[in-house]
Amino acid sequence: MITHVSPLGSMDMLSQLEVDMLKRTASSDLYQLFRNCSLAVLNSGSLTDNSKELLSRFENFDINVLRRERGVKLELINPPEEAFVDGRIIRSLQANLFAVLRDILFVYGQIHNTVRFPNLDLESSVHITNLVFSILRNARALHVGEAPNMIVCWGGHSINENEYLYARRVGTQLGLRELNICTGCGPGAMEAPMKGAAVGHAQQRYKDSRFIGMTEPSIIAAEPPNPLVNELIIMPDIEKRLEAFVRIAHGSLSSRAASALPKSCSICWVF
Repeated sequence: MITHVSPLGSMDMLSQLEVDMLKRTASSDLYQLFRNCSLAVLNSGSLTDNSKELLSRFENFDINVLRRERGVKLELINPPEEAFVDGRIIRSLQANLFAVLRDILFVYGQIHNTVRFPNLDLESSVHITNLVFSILRNARALHVGEAPNMIVCWGGHSINENEYLYARRVGTQLGLRELNICTGCGPGAMEAPMKGAAVGHAQQRYKDSRFIGMTEPSIIAAEPPNPLVNELIIMPDIEKRLEAFVRIAHGSLSSRAASALPKSCSICWVF
């Protein structure tokens, strides 16, 4: 099966020079990383935490960056059938695929652009913070003129059913207050608050739901994005991912800490 996918959300308009840079980067040593992250996105909702199992199941999967009139499109070869409905890719996966393209290839090219980032020193905390800000801004994750309503929910994917249900109830309370959610994008404690918030948003008829999944290349294959993620951001490494959580948050809570609180205290805020 071979299918072509056009941009949705990210990378919908690029200059020819930007396209040239993308194609060069796509054929570099980064290709395997780009392929594996794209495969993880196409397996969104998978409950596996074994990246080797995921990659071995789809050894024949391939992805190519093709030039088009106003930018690029992606050619998918032998993609997972679960990513398609009636022959068309699920829209959230379509958007997240181009988030991978943006954060793995485009950002890498920009980082190595000496005009855009002259004298970049990745050992300098000031330069690292500036880079984190640039990546979040490029992903359109930082909104101005809006109420501060982004809540980062901390927690792992290996939790029991009671912890999952509790995290989902907390998410519902956040959603009823029209708050948006940012997690590590995977299953378990990263999915439960989003699922709960989606219910709360529906009850309040809130139409601007944002469920941000913040991940990084070394763990995305082991923790494919859950189906609720509608904004995927892939930071270069775990340290920059942690800083991005802090920079994007208007409040945060930990599912482990929250589960130890009295039932009358369901939300823990840090501003």
